[in-house]
Amino acid sequence: MRRMRRMGRLVLAIGAVSVAAISVGGCASRERAGHGHGGGHRHHGDIGEYAAMLERPDREGWQKRDKVIAALRLKPGERVADVGCGPGYFAVPIASAVGSAGKVWAVDVEPKMLERTRQHATEAGVSNVELVNCAMDDPGLPVGEVDTIVIVNTYHHFPNRPAYIAKLRAALAPGGRLVNIDFIPKPKEERGFGPPEWMQIPRAVVDAEMAAAGLVPVRSHLFLPEQYFVEYSAK
Repeated sequence: MRRMRRMGRLVLAIGAVSVAAISVGGCASRERAGHGHGGGHRHHGDIGEYAAMLERPDREGWQKRDKVIAALRLKPGERVADVGCGPGYFAVPIASAVGSAGKVWAVDVEPKMLERTRQHATEAGVSNVELVNCAMDDPGLPVGEVDTIVIVNTYHHFPNRPAYIAKLRAALAPGGRLVNIDFIPKPKEERGFGPPEWMQIPRAVVDAEMAAAGLVPVRSHLFLPEQYFVEYSAK
């Protein structure tokens, strides 16, 4: 694994010519089929090849992206953060769902993944995505401004989860929610993909860690064959 270093928060406006580096921030990146402790895409030798793997057609069979986005009941104008966005698999269609009045923060530690997200957003004709290139221990999101935080296949990679969840909680707007989708613990030889067994986190553990940050489950969706899908909001 390459040495991970803290990076300034880089914000790229989709379709904009300029790139502005602003305040220091951070995040833990999306966990994918290849795994390394602590998160991040930098431990993969070929990011382009890895991103293509994340977008492979057979993922839809178990990830059910369109059904997940429909279940979120996103509203026009909603402000959403996809923490650990990878190549924009969820971030770009979410940006379409919330419309031009809404906003999506696409957050990841790997600049090449964010570039892939930018390309997909441009191809989709959406201009309401803000790319956030971050470090490992802080999502770098504005305090109190995010209506929905979406975390898919990433939670088990967060370093120091209690501290990280507290930062996510602080980013939520009043009445906001945090959505977590992650793998139901199962031997890898039984599933054939996903994180190694030692990295998988039971939902009960996630619920307890969310509760410590003042977040409680308010809705669960049971249609994903390999994952739990839970919405949390403030007590």
